[in-house]
Amino acid sequence: MKISYKVLQNYIKDLKNPEEVAKDLVMHTAEVESVQYEGENLEKVFIGLVKTCEKHPDSEKLNCTTVEVLGQTYPIVCGAPNVKAGLKVPVALVGAKLGKDFVIAKTKIRGETSEGMICSEDELGLVEERQAGILELPEDAVLGTCMRDYLEKNDAILEIDNKAINHRPDLFSHIGIAREIEAINGRKLDFEYEGIDLTSLPDLGIKNEIPELVSRYMGIKMKNVENIETPNYIKQVLNSADTKSKGLLVDLSNYSLYLYGQPTHIFDADKIDGNIIVRKAKSGEKFLALNDTEYELDENDIVIADNSKILALAGIIGGKESSVSDATKNIVIESAHFDQAVLRITGKKLGLRTDALNIFEKDILNEMQDKGASLIISEILKNIKNAKLVSYSDIYPKKQEKVFIDFDLDFINNLIGKKYEKQEVLNILENLGIKLNGEKLEIPFWRKDLVYKADIAEEIARISGYNNIESSIPTMNLGAVIQDNTYKIKNSVRDFLTSIGYFDLYTYSFVNKDLVEKCLLDLENLIPMKNALSEELSHLRASLIPNLMMTLESNIREFEDLKLFELEKVFEKNNSPLSNPHGEERSMGVLERYFLSGVEVIDKQIAYYDIQDTVSKLLKNLGVEKYFYEKAENPPKFAHAGRVAKILVRGQTIGFVGEMHPKVTKNFGIEKRVGFFEIDIEKLKEMVFGKIKAKDISSFQENNFDLNFVVQKDKTSASKLKTAIEKSENKLITKIELIDIYENEEKLPGKRSITYKIFIQSMDGTLDDKVKADLIEKIVANVKKVGGELR
Repeated sequence: MKISYKVLQNYIKDLKNPEEVAKDLVMHTAEVESVQYEGENLEKVFIGLVKTCEKHPDSEKLNCTTVEVLGQTYPIVCGAPNVKAGLKVPVALVGAKLGKDFVIAKTKIRGETSEGMICSEDELGLVEERQAGILELPEDAVLGTCMRDYLEKNDAILEIDNKAINHRPDLFSHIGIAREIEAINGRKLDFEYEGIDLTSLPDLGIKNEIPELVSRYMGIKMKNVENIETPNYIKQVLNSADTKSKGLLVDLSNYSLYLYGQPTHIFDADKIDGNIIVRKAKSGEKFLALNDTEYELDENDIVIADNSKILALAGIIGGKESSVSDATKNIVIESAHFDQAVLRITGKKLGLRTDALNIFEKDILNEMQDKGASLIISEILKNIKNAKLVSYSDIYPKKQEKVFIDFDLDFINNLIGKKYEKQEVLNILENLGIKLNGEKLEIPFWRKDLVYKADIAEEIARISGYNNIESSIPTMNLGAVIQDNTYKIKNSVRDFLTSIGYFDLYTYSFVNKDLVEKCLLDLENLIPMKNALSEELSHLRASLIPNLMMTLESNIREFEDLKLFELEKVFEKNNSPLSNPHGEERSMGVLERYFLSGVEVIDKQIAYYDIQDTVSKLLKNLGVEKYFYEKAENPPKFAHAGRVAKILVRGQTIGFVGEMHPKVTKNFGIEKRVGFFEIDIEKLKEMVFGKIKAKDISSFQENNFDLNFVVQKDKTSASKLKTAIEKSENKLITKIELIDIYENEEKLPGKRSITYKIFIQSMDGTLDDKVKADLIEKIVANVKKVGGELR
């Protein structure tokens, strides 16, 4: 971005020299890549008078002249066909540097001495095309005037690097930079935006079909205009951006862009068929742009159109068929706010890059449109005598709300690490346009980047100078380190599951709708991404299971038995029926919490019980001794309805365990049974907190025995049976394993036979047969209570 030093001088009194201004910006705001002094090549070029002109004695194309410059006469050999005595011309004297490696020296040309050069426009750098003759100056040109002053090429251009200020759309303009410089120097910029009341004018009749993409659209019609020569003060702003003047009506759009940072466009009103319509382009619709290139558009592009054609590609480039010319008499001024993401995609797709697009991509402010339009209107009324306002439209359904931030001096001082006085802070903020309103700071409309208290602290540190903050050693109160229980749980879970053969996965936090549907899950609780990385990563995940199943599908051919788990965050809408107080609300309406999910390929009938046994071992490893499995009334939709249980700890459901629904395994092309578990880590943390502790290892031998029970199929589940066994004796029973489930309608009609292996061990001594017999008696008694009989 290029900024004119002379334009800054129009708004700042006692402005420091260009080098000092550049240094201030580097220290406080942004890197200045260079300071380019305009007209440096013209320092030894002066206006001279050709006194005599005669043919060169040894060349038909050359002339020998004598030229008066600064009271002295110099012999100069010139090859221009238009050179003649009496002309006032630009003369480069010996030592003048007209180009990088082009320095004028005293020389002999075909035997004749030449002590300078009479210059053409291209040799002075005024045009790019090679000129056949020298530049002829008017008769009133003052002899001896330096061409740098004569051409007013005495500006300094500050080239500012954009990278550090892409979040600051207000700085992409001369006014924005001027405001910043004044604040750095402890002053407030003495400037107010142009304001013209248009409310008394008739309606222009503009139609905006896409307000969600065009949040504001202004159109102002004027008559009796002329595309006259542009005043020098406007050209000066354009010159800083290397933009050539093309007449006032064209230049004013660029003037608003570079001075205020508001892109605008001007249409020839007589070329508009009916009303202006802001809409999406149609697929395959053609558009002839100002650069004489025809583009094929699609329904993702925003266009400004009339009843028969496209007038402009919104925010990027105007149309050839609606452009102003020297014959233009009536115009419509456009000043709007377009969706920056859509414009960026369109520009990239079509290979178009314009200054207007560059500014729109920074997300300019909705309050700038009337400022840019008012600037253009006031310049037209000032410079074109008979110009009149005709009508206008301002489609602005949702106005930009004022932003307020709490004023907290202690927070500012603590964050920066320096003690500022209240008035010192308020002075800095006042110079930035930020006002104290009661206990809150009112943020000016042009500072869209200021949202939090930390942003205010940054402004104070930045403007007062980072180099003025003294380094100091941080102080802190030493005390016992409090471990994060979530961190402890996560590590314990990962260590245990990987120790029994599970692979720990880290997948994207995003899923696509197709993957979620393959797991039979609802889409209503998914949170869509505004700027998704791709169609495959379009929504925040509400469960870890879809990505686990996708990974299982990709790797099942390589592994006979595969066990996977993931312990990461899931995201839900805050009004979701799955929401609970254990989640953490990171942003408006989004609940975020840690979940543990696992899947395991188990190619046998008792897959459900195997995966349940894994969960039991995990809970015991975490120090949870009392847990139960009960029938799940509302299990996850990806679960097999008859082979799923809820996991209960202290009366709370912390998750589910069971088999994957056959439809899900079929959707992923998996022929074997798949067990799963899904546990809410936030709930589990409450159950485990303070419970993780080392256990003593018994030095006495572990014994085991099998018990076979017969139960009614429809009354007593295997998990219910296991719970009854566990309640018999907590101190001696160390482990209960499901060995077999046998069903035979002929031998056991309506019943099933379930066999458990029970492991027992004492910390106090070797267990004898009597202890074992007493325990079996207790187990049988408890099992009878739930409808089971020892076989």
